Amino acid sequence: MILLFLFVFIPPGCDSAKRYTGTYVAVGEGEPSQLETVLELKDDDNGVWTTNENEVPFRWSVKGKEIRLHTKEGGVITGKISDDTITVTLPGDKVMTFKKRHAY
Repeated sequence: MILLFLFVFIPPGCDSAKRYTGTYVAVGEGEPSQLETVLELKDDDNGVWTTNENEVPFRWSVKGKEIRLHTKEGGVITGKISDDTITVTLPGDKVMTFKKRHAY
């Protein structure tokens, strides 16, 4: 019974997704002082998409090399993830690339 609970309620590979936690900054947007878009992926599968004007909370999950950002309104933004880069396609075919900000 315990094994059934673990397989049903704990997604496989959830520990591997934790390596993607951190802060990602959009690249190629122009001057950072004018506009900065940031994705923060937290350990508890929650996240925040922040711009100069808005802060949008979401839940996130990773399957293979795909990341899914689940908004509270029910929308899902999918993207490709690698070790330190996330690339998402927004409505209107706008592509955004985020690079992980490393703490030194």
